[in-house]
Amino acid sequence: MEKHELVDINGNKTGKILTHVEARDPNNVPEGHYIAVVGVVIINSKNEILLQKRSRFKRANPSKWGICGGKVDLNETTLDAGVRETLEEIGIRLDKEDLRFFSMDTNEKTHFTVYYVRQDVDIEKCKLQEEELEEVKYFKIEELQNLDNEGFEWLDNLKKVIEKV
Repeated sequence: MEKHELVDINGNKTGKILTHVEARDPNNVPEGHYIAVVGVVIINSKNEILLQKRSRFKRANPSKWGICGGKVDLNETTLDAGVRETLEEIGIRLDKEDLRFFSMDTNEKTHFTVYYVRQDVDIEKCKLQEEELEEVKYFKIEELQNLDNEGFEWLDNLKKVIEKV
């Protein structure tokens, strides 16, 4: 059974562990603790962003576009979780040495760490986790604001990353 170690507001592990089922209910997360979640933004050489469309059958955010990611498992780093989630969801193995820190944020019960990687992923070679996803597609950054998405609070910072190139 999957387990997740909760973190503090700075992303430090606390020793408090929840099962995957327990972690689904925010009421199981004590005050001052957060569920660690990771996301990976994939940017190709044309400065397009690879997004995945969640399955319409998903409990949370069905049919919305988002980045690869998910909960960090027990004894896993956020970098390792980002590599694992990308492989599980779209069948692409990233090298964690290529991932760059992008942002960190919290909401009521979730601590988000987002990384980015510059890599040309051939979407024809993606192997989608069918119970999770319906499709993957590249988008220009200007198109992201108009998508039905999971939340792109990091969009302004992404523009800065793309402009650096």
